[in-house]
Amino acid sequence: MEEIAVGVCQSKVMRKVEDVLPWLKKIESQQAPCLWIFPELFLGGFDYQQIDRCLEMNREVRKIFSEFAEKTGNIIGGTFWEKSQGALYNSFELYTPEDEQITTYKKLHLFKPGQENVYFHPGKHAPQLFTWKGIKIGFAVCHDLRYPELFLYQHVFEPDLFIVTSQWPIARIEHWQILLKARAIENHCYVLGCNGTGASELGDLAGHSCLITSWGKTVFSLSKEEGIKRSVLESDVILADRRDFDSRRSSFFQLSWIDQD
Repeated sequence: MEEIAVGVCQSKVMRKVEDVLPWLKKIESQQAPCLWIFPELFLGGFDYQQIDRCLEMNREVRKIFSEFAEKTGNIIGGTFWEKSQGALYNSFELYTPEDEQITTYKKLHLFKPGQENVYFHPGKHAPQLFTWKGIKIGFAVCHDLRYPELFLYQHVFEPDLFIVTSQWPIARIEHWQILLKARAIENHCYVLGCNGTGASELGDLAGHSCLITSWGKTVFSLSKEEGIKRSVLESDVILADRRDFDSRRSSFFQLSWIDQD
C-alpha cells in the first residue's frame, strides 16, 4: 500500500452551490493531494420541499467537483441527490484527477424516522470498492453504520479503508463514535467518518468526523466546529493487525447478496 492521505470536510448543510467554493479553496491550500470526503447530502440536505432545486444544485456541483479534481490532483467525494428512471437515490460519488465520475454506491439502508424511505429508493447492489494507489476502499452511508453485514459483505475484497459519510444527530453521538470504532476493529482496517454539523432537517448534527485505525485508535477527530482535517494512512498498522488476528472472516458463516427484484 502506497502512502496516501485522506481527509474530511466537516460542514453544515449547504443551501446554495456557491457555499461549496470556500471549501475547495481550503482543500487547494493544503500541501499535497488527498482524498477528501464531504458529509452525506452536503448540498441541499434532506430538504424534501425543494427536491427539484436540490437535484439542479447537485448537477452543478458535480461539474465543479470534476473540474476541481482534474485541476488539483485531489480525489473528492460525498453523497448526492440523484434521479434515475424516475426514482430518487442518495448516491455516493467520487471525482478523480483522471476526470472520472465514479458512482460507487447508492445507499441501501434508508432512515425511516427521517422519511428517507418515503422519498428515496434503496440502491440495487452492495458498494463497489474503489482502489487508489494500492489501497482498497469500501463504503457506507450514515444509517448503514448500524448494519455490520454491509461491511462484512465487502470483506471478500479485503478493503484497507471504509468511508462512512453521514448526517448523524447529536442526540445519538455515542452511537456514532462507538459504531465507527467497532467497524474498524472488527474489519481490521481504517474507518474515515465524515459527519455534518449544525442544524439540519434531521435535527442538530453531531460533527465529530474522525479517522480510526484498525486498532480502534483515533488518529484525528473534530468537535462540532466546521473545518477540514487530514492524515496519512500507515500500512504497517493494518498489516500488523492482519498478521496477529484471523477474525476477518469466519469459517462457520457465509454472507451473500439477496436480490431484491
